[in-house]
Amino acid sequence: MNALIRTVVGPGRQISFPRFVAVCFSGATIFLGCGSSASTSSTTSTTSTGTPNAYTTVYKAMTFGSTVTATYPGTCEMTLTTTGKPDYTPNAYYLAPAGTGQTVVAHTAVTNTALAVISYASVIAPSLQGSSATIDICPTLASSTTATGLGAIGYLISGTVMFNSFEMDAGTPAVSDNASYTFTDGTGTQQTAYFLDQCDSHSNGTTWHAHGNPSCVTSQVDTGTGPSHIIGIALDGFPIYGGRDMNGAIIATSQLDACNGITSATPEFPSGAYHYVLPIGVTTKYASMNCFSGTVSSKTVAAARRLACNMKTMFAMIEKKQDKQAAKQTMADMKMPDGSVMTAGSM
Repeated sequence: MNALIRTVVGPGRQISFPRFVAVCFSGATIFLGCGSSASTSSTTSTTSTGTPNAYTTVYKAMTFGSTVTATYPGTCEMTLTTTGKPDYTPNAYYLAPAGTGQTVVAHTAVTNTALAVISYASVIAPSLQGSSATIDICPTLASSTTATGLGAIGYLISGTVMFNSFEMDAGTPAVSDNASYTFTDGTGTQQTAYFLDQCDSHSNGTTWHAHGNPSCVTSQVDTGTGPSHIIGIALDGFPIYGGRDMNGAIIATSQLDACNGITSATPEFPSGAYHYVLPIGVTTKYASMNCFSGTVSSKTVAAARRLACNMKTMFAMIEKKQDKQAAKQTMADMKMPDGSVMTAGSM
């Protein structure tokens, strides 16, 4: 995060936007365009040797959002391909780690990371890249669990990638290390920027992902007090749900196994089935899945654990993918804490 892009903010003043370090994956199952100047999607499919079961039927009946498509290359295989963007509208502004010389507006609650404001529309959205994963949809429980690493651990119906609960230090739950900043933009509209938004989601520079229960996704299929419905599929093939049981009661972490899994009835599996739960309101490491209960290939695990790939900045990716002038676009005019006005300028 040392390399910066600077934009003029009035006479003799400038604000610097940081280069972002993003999680990237490559290998047999998932590839999120690490180090690539183009929006890349790739998947290597291995023939599934499973036997169709109750999960297979449910998965093939699932409805996905506009930013993800599902295909079935084999009897026990589903390939999910996303655009990289969520199918709901994120907030207008977010907080991202600040670089040297950049205006710091907030710090995260636990790690005290300095944060600055960036625009979703002009900075984050153009950098989001599509990805693809082929998942065994005839899952069975393994004899032992496999730890989830930093990176993709599943895909949601919204096209959002599911991550485990931790941020880049692999020890701090992201949902506990949050921050927000409220300001008035250049149009006189009050805005609130979050590091991790109200849907427990944000971008890592290339991929929109969730670290906990994503209310923007659960609200697409659930009512406020009814049971949780399936919202995604983990990389081991087991389904991912929100945090309510068949009676609409909130599921406590004490009811779940070490992987946030439970065998119980759901709307899609009224006779009961093993599934993962994203608990409501949990800010510990149990906000997301810590391990896989099913079989997941070693190549997939290794790919998901390849961290801290030095990505091009969001601006550089915009410049290469679209137009050099687009890279000079920063954010909408915004009043800063000292009363000055940030304007889109030249680098």
